[in-house]
Amino acid sequence: MIRRVVKPFPKIFVCPICNEVAVAVYHEEGSDKAKVVCGNCKVSAEVRWLPSYMPVDAYAEFYDIVTGARRPVEQTIQQSSEQSAQVVQESGSESRGEARETSEDREG
Repeated sequence: MIRRVVKPFPKIFVCPICNEVAVAVYHEEGSDKAKVVCGNCKVSAEVRWLPSYMPVDAYAEFYDIVTGARRPVEQTIQQSSEQSAQVVQESGSESRGEARETSEDREG
């Protein structure tokens, strides 16, 4: 039998700006927001908090925001609807009108 060791998630993370292990996640019970702050360079961001989130999830959103990897929501929705329209066109399906209606519904 192979014993599998499960490591716990960290509570303090590496800052993408100053590269120090000094980023902490602060979340109040019942709140839908969390504050992520670097104790060294003081960079901070407020991120969403879902009921299933752990501090590592909030840190991942913080990392995306700080490094600029996160795109605005409208841009992401527009790109996903364009991709779904391409898939429908490539498959040769006759439900093209339905795909366009759903992409318009998402944008509106």
